[in-house]
Amino acid sequence: MRAQKRFHDGRRVSPTETGPTPRNAIGRESTRREGVILVGLLTVFSMLTWMALPIALSAPAGASSPAAVDTAPAITQCNPPDFPITAGFQVTCTVTVVNNTTSTGATSSTVTTSACLAAAGVVFPSCPLNSGPITSTTSSTQLVTSVNQCNGIVTGGGSNVFCNVTVTNNVPVGTTAAPVTVDQCIGSAGGGGSTQACAPSGSTTSATVTQCNGSVTGGGTYASETTLGCTVTGDASALPVTVNQCNGTANGGGSAVTCMTTMTNNFVATTTTTTTTTPATTTTAPPSTTTVPSVIPLGAPQTGAGGASRSDDSVWIALGVLALVGAGAAMSVALRRRRVLAARGGFDRHE
Repeated sequence: MRAQKRFHDGRRVSPTETGPTPRNAIGRESTRREGVILVGLLTVFSMLTWMALPIALSAPAGASSPAAVDTAPAITQCNPPDFPITAGFQVTCTVTVVNNTTSTGATSSTVTTSACLAAAGVVFPSCPLNSGPITSTTSSTQLVTSVNQCNGIVTGGGSNVFCNVTVTNNVPVGTTAAPVTVDQCIGSAGGGGSTQACAPSGSTTSATVTQCNGSVTGGGTYASETTLGCTVTGDASALPVTVNQCNGTANGGGSAVTCMTTMTNNFVATTTTTTTTTPATTTTAPPSTTTVPSVIPLGAPQTGAGGASRSDDSVWIALGVLALVGAGAAMSVALRRRRVLAARGGFDRHE
């Protein structure tokens, strides 16, 4: 005969009758809720670990982004608006370029510039108008290809301009040097009382050096100096560098312009290093019973002297923290379930 269920107060209940939920049903419901919570915590922890693990494996400690590559520099200085176009100034500007190439094709350059601006007659290095001389040195992994300076400045008259460009090319032996073409002193030193000294003279389109054209056209000179004195030294250049300076400058009366360009090539022999290797002699020593003290190697944070403890891998530390949090959450759920069961005195089953 089928046994009837009982309520907790001892009354029998028919199969069609309903009553208070038995204590074992409450226990099963609580167990299901706690199981769902535990499964959820473990799922979240697994997802976080899955997302962080590829980062830890693909990003070694100390990795850095590649350095930016700079572009081939073109040097520009002592031009408007940095320098004035009015009268009565003393201008002294210099550019020194050192270009380097190697037999393997590597390139580099170093540029040093100096700029000085003062009232007419205040000579270099006194430069009160621009608190100079203003100097700078910059380096690049590319070659300098052009210099542009002292063009269209101090056109108001009574000014004195000195501008120099020096280019040194350090190249391997056997590098072909191209002729230095010149376009200078064209349409300059006009007006009465002007003097001119230009060497070499030349009028070439798209020349290597273009300087002192259309300058000091107002007549006269400054402090009895040569009105226009411009020179180009060096008849060949091993690297393509163009110079454009002192054009359309100091066109007022009583001015003087002195500008120079120097091209130098150094042909460097390739150094060949021969390495001779002597075969090593191996000697086998007899077994020894002497105990050799251990030596802790020195080196990077991952080796020697407690290297592992000195290493810094924040990703793995984060994973360890997540593991501890997950374990703590699971333990908390288990203890809570144990307290609930203890308070209820276990499950009641009535057959």
